[in-house]
Amino acid sequence: MLFVAAAIVTARQMAWAPLGAGFETLTVARNLAQYGQFANPFGLRPTGPTAHVAPLYPAFLALLLRIFGNTAPFALAIDCITIAVHALHAALLPAVSQLFFHDRRPGIWAAVVTIVLPAFMFFPQYEIMCVATGLMLFCLAADRLVVRGSVGAALAAGIAIGLLALLNPASISVAVLWLAYLLWQYRPAHLQRFVWCAVLAAAVTLAPWTWRNYREFHKFIFVRGNLGLELYIANNDCAQASFALNDVNGCYPRMHPGSSDSESRDYQALGEAEYNRRRAASALAWIRTHPARFTVLTAQRIRMYWFPDGDISAPYARAIAFITLSGMLGMFLLARRRQPIALFLIAASLVYPVLYYLVQSDPRYRTPFLWIPLLAGGYFLRTLSVGALPWLQRCRGQVAAARRSQPLYR
Repeated sequence: MLFVAAAIVTARQMAWAPLGAGFETLTVARNLAQYGQFANPFGLRPTGPTAHVAPLYPAFLALLLRIFGNTAPFALAIDCITIAVHALHAALLPAVSQLFFHDRRPGIWAAVVTIVLPAFMFFPQYEIMCVATGLMLFCLAADRLVVRGSVGAALAAGIAIGLLALLNPASISVAVLWLAYLLWQYRPAHLQRFVWCAVLAAAVTLAPWTWRNYREFHKFIFVRGNLGLELYIANNDCAQASFALNDVNGCYPRMHPGSSDSESRDYQALGEAEYNRRRAASALAWIRTHPARFTVLTAQRIRMYWFPDGDISAPYARAIAFITLSGMLGMFLLARRRQPIALFLIAASLVYPVLYYLVQSDPRYRTPFLWIPLLAGGYFLRTLSVGALPWLQRCRGQVAAARRSQPLYR
């Protein structure tokens, strides 16, 4: 029921999902499908080999492009797949809730929140919802793997972490924290062997892409190499705290190689690795010379991550604020009741968003992580409903007693 309801609600957003030019993941996928190269992430001019995006999702899009061509059926296929991933995300919440709280009902509450409130934007051109759903599947699978404790289980856990990193490297923080939590909880025999086998499997999974990046750029790049550009766009004289504000004031179009002709020429002339190195140096120099402005921008980005402005969508902003508040209250209740899962939920909430406090705020950065405050909020709502039930029953009894005391009933 949750799957079907979420699919119906998500399908209503299909008309608002652009799949044309201007999206680096799609541009790389089209280049990969046509020429067989991870290259040219921007449409203005060919800029050569790229590690601007993680490889797994563009490779998947390229496969669909090879099957359907750059046609309407391709758009329909990726839209339908994204709808199915959104629906699976909602349907998995009760199972993850059972794992976290030994109770499916907080997950049902969380799923209902995602169906009733516009908590997720429809972005088939990005991997973000696949990351969220993949992390939940990893939580469910890793629980069984750690209990098993064998070498094969450890290798499977490491391969899964590597694949999640190739989908989005930020997901590693949540996956590693969850695996550490499970190892702390279960303390399997041969714990060190399990850890080293998992690390080895993750490293082997990442090795081909890492070697490709080293061969192309002559330096070590962990999955993606675009951090310098993102820091540069988010920390400069014209920068505002969010992508929407930077787009409106013209800062983003002037400074991003996907829209600025001069930046695109520099990108092409220097090569991606050197361009990102120089832009990172510029951003760090600006931060050192403008500490007060950087502090203000960072504080605004922290606030916008948890309580976004309504400049993109006021209903979306209110939905995220509700999820943030209910999630914080749920984590507080769990910590007060000394539930061990509170350690993982709080640690993930502290660690995962840190990188996104340094770059411009955007709804995409919140999506892969949102299921964590959703589940904590579901726990709070479930607790609230359990506490409210006796009160409602007492109120009903008092109302019934008052009616019986009226002359009409006498």
